[in-house]
Amino acid sequence: MRTNLLKILSCLLLPVALASCKKFLDQDPVSSASDETTWSSDADANSSVAACYSLVRSALDAACSQFSYGDLPTDEFGNVADADFLKIHNMQWDVSVVSYNAYDIKLKLRVWTPFYSAIAQSNRCLHFINQMPLDVFTGNDDATRLKRKNKLLGEAYFTRALAYFYMSRIWGDVPLVTEYADDISGDLGLPRSSQANVLQSCISDLGKARQYLDIKDNTSTDRVVRADKGAVFALLAHIYAWEGSYDSCKMACDSVIGTGSYSLVSGSQYTSIYAGQSGEGIFEVAQNSSNEAMNAVASTASVAYYVLSTPYLPTRSTPNWQIGSGTLFKLYSDTANDLRYKKEFYLLNSGSTKYYCCSKYSNITTISSNGSNFYILRNNIIVFRLADILLLKAEALAAGSLHDEAGALALVNSIRLRAGLTPLPAGLTGNDLLNAITNERGAELFLEGHRFYDLIRNERLTGGARIPGMTQTEFLAGKYYWPVDPSLFTLNPNLKQTPFWTSLSN
Repeated sequence: MRTNLLKILSCLLLPVALASCKKFLDQDPVSSASDETTWSSDADANSSVAACYSLVRSALDAACSQFSYGDLPTDEFGNVADADFLKIHNMQWDVSVVSYNAYDIKLKLRVWTPFYSAIAQSNRCLHFINQMPLDVFTGNDDATRLKRKNKLLGEAYFTRALAYFYMSRIWGDVPLVTEYADDISGDLGLPRSSQANVLQSCISDLGKARQYLDIKDNTSTDRVVRADKGAVFALLAHIYAWEGSYDSCKMACDSVIGTGSYSLVSGSQYTSIYAGQSGEGIFEVAQNSSNEAMNAVASTASVAYYVLSTPYLPTRSTPNWQIGSGTLFKLYSDTANDLRYKKEFYLLNSGSTKYYCCSKYSNITTISSNGSNFYILRNNIIVFRLADILLLKAEALAAGSLHDEAGALALVNSIRLRAGLTPLPAGLTGNDLLNAITNERGAELFLEGHRFYDLIRNERLTGGARIPGMTQTEFLAGKYYWPVDPSLFTLNPNLKQTPFWTSLSN
């Protein structure tokens, strides 16, 4: 796991305090070299599961991946100042990269290694925790100790499913590894499994996780940054939506909503969502505590570095990823009343140029040391939240066999009401309703890693081409699945390139 700037500063300034404030996610992965001696206590198992989450976080932070995959190639942005990220925005994903330029973000985004690191840790946890005797787990009786053991297993199943789901949406078919191996080189010769098989494996993992995990515990300091039953059903809902299994998607959404554990924050408190662990959060990747936070001016990972500018980030005079005003005002057509626009965006005048900036990721702490300022980003990565699930259920009702368009519209309007907007008119049907749902998701979940996948699902349903860097012919040919970097072929000769991008293999 990366060492962040704040941790370095804290070690210099507060060495004694740090000895007692190690956070759950601030764990290093258990190495295979120590596997024979590590798995002897509840604390060993817990820290090993923590490493699963830590490695998921590393995968989503690498090259700003959560947003580079889910937002950058969409109509959210009109221009990108960074030349490499501009190619990502324009879906020029096959640009040749020298293999030893490991820092190149185009290469980083084509390599799935960070996700497989998380999967390997999940496989390790499942293998060894299953072998651990019951009496090493915390609890006053065997039933309590078994529940504790199963909870840790459930979290490992969840993190494995989450990593594979991300990879399936990014690359389509990927090698499927579900067994622990002390020497991971044995997995290097696996071919890509079909996306259908990979997603079925995810569903199977989540079926086990839902048996082992409880409903959200609102009293826990680790709520929503560790998986619970609500997170399991939210991930299932997204898997089913991606597959087009909308009746199953609707049932999974109902399972989340029916827990009663989540509630929409008030429109006046939108910014609390992105600080993390709001009442709306279902699953988040922790980055809001002092020793899990990020360097806000790190170009390698921090979304703040790319979307913020002065006054939130004094080191940047203009945003790097520049929001397209056309899409912005289409999604937020009522700027006078839409609380999302009023709370989450700001206008920057730079000479004769206007920049519209998203301030969702502006929970920045400034630390001064030896005459220098360090800027620390303390926003969680919001993976699933209640508004997302309500709107996903609306999509399921509109697209599934139940075909409850009135129910879908009511859900959309509940989100609009929270935003201070008037309801959409009754009677919206067919593609008009599906487009309205996608637009509402675009406004509600702007820059949260959903837009690219929302537009893909919309195009599958309506046939409307809405992704700027892709024609409908290219869409049908699968351009939206990423190429695999050719450097991986040298390690695994059984890999084949993603079909649309076969020219990159030559």
